[in-house]
Amino acid sequence: MLDLHDISRSQTITPAQLKAIAGAGARADLVAAIVRGWPTAVVKAALTTRLRAAHFLAQIMTETGGLQILEESGAYRAARILEIFGVGHHSAAVTEAEARRIAALPVAQRGPVLFNRVYGVGNPRKMREFNNTGPNDGWLYRGGGMMQTTGKSNYAARERKTGLPLVAHPELLHQPDPAFTAAYLEWAQDGRCNAAADRDDVVAVRKIINGGSNGLAECRVYLTRAKKALADYSVEPAVVVPAIIGDAGPAIVAPVGELEDPAPASSPPNVQPLDPDVRGDAVLYDVQRRLKARRYSPGLLDGRWGSGTSGALSGFMNDRGLALVLPSSVDEFHGIADQVRGELGKAETEIQPDGSIGWFRPVSAARAGADPKIVTQLAPEVVPARRNFLVALWSSIAAGAGAVWQTVSDSVTGAWDFFTDHRDVVDDHPGLVSTLWEHVSTLPSGVWLLLGAGGLAFIAYNSWRAIKTSTLAVTTGERQ
Repeated sequence: MLDLHDISRSQTITPAQLKAIAGAGARADLVAAIVRGWPTAVVKAALTTRLRAAHFLAQIMTETGGLQILEESGAYRAARILEIFGVGHHSAAVTEAEARRIAALPVAQRGPVLFNRVYGVGNPRKMREFNNTGPNDGWLYRGGGMMQTTGKSNYAARERKTGLPLVAHPELLHQPDPAFTAAYLEWAQDGRCNAAADRDDVVAVRKIINGGSNGLAECRVYLTRAKKALADYSVEPAVVVPAIIGDAGPAIVAPVGELEDPAPASSPPNVQPLDPDVRGDAVLYDVQRRLKARRYSPGLLDGRWGSGTSGALSGFMNDRGLALVLPSSVDEFHGIADQVRGELGKAETEIQPDGSIGWFRPVSAARAGADPKIVTQLAPEVVPARRNFLVALWSSIAAGAGAVWQTVSDSVTGAWDFFTDHRDVVDDHPGLVSTLWEHVSTLPSGVWLLLGAGGLAFIAYNSWRAIKTSTLAVTTGERQ
């Protein structure tokens, strides 16, 4: 029988403390995830002082809106879009006209359109910074988790830290336990956060986490609450481990840094296995595959529930007139799976007016014809991509022409000067070929121009591919 020696109460955090910091709207599942993961966070992120814990929680509260959200929705009004992503505020430099156009879209469309514009191919600077090179990467790798990890490259970094397949399954950061794990590992990654917290420098901490000062005012409020709620917080340098009753000798004391990680908390009921090679629910996978064939894109075909699958299923049910309640989990999905699969079967065998077999997502004539206004509205990243394509193409042509002219003119001039200066010795000059080669090898400007032309041509080709991919997604109805 074990006599469990209590770890000091000051080393734990309680739901009451978290709610006092977050406010009345805190989600119970997010509160529970932090309480479960706090002992590990203390060890991994060195949250050993009141200031460190308070600053850490203040950042989480700011990024999650007081423990209410785990992902950027993008459902912003025009004024908010301009405030965050507008000219002078963000490299995307969204114009007022763009912001109004995006804000006028239905909520389900607004997020993908906005984030592909500001984080993805619609913003070449962020596309390169985040490695968001896919046509929908801006949306897939939008801000997620308790520290709002943003961009494919940062999801990959969190994957290396946590061991979770976040690149293949970015929706994992939208789940409480993985989100908290990623948050404290991000805080601990280079020691800068704790150093700034030790100085009680909320501006510096905010810049490290956010990259700027967005949300600084809210963060100050949460920090004040956190300091008050954690007034008695401290962590001892050692933790007493369980001792067996009747065992002679004292209980064992281990330094905090040498403790083994506690067993992970049980996963929420609808979290699928994390092995990316293992598909989740077989029935859901079948529906995802068939929805995609009908041009309702669920994102990654993996048999796991996520926002992509929810959006695709919602669109299909609306277009087919299925009066069913949209599920929010795999378990709820199984309650309507038979009706959905039955309707998919009808869609797959339905004879169309032109005699073809198979019903596909309906699109307007303007959309099917790639009307520029429709494409621009639903895929605004096409506008800067088209601009990049034209600039890169013409620059490549100009650089190539310049390289040819530079190479030819210098060669002709050099050869003419050589022959003019050596008329009397041309016939018996022993190093004629070598001398001519020396003239050719001293023409670096042409070579550099050709390399520049090749690089610009590559940029133009990638921009053209992005335009074609986005346009195709719009014309087929996959992009809403």
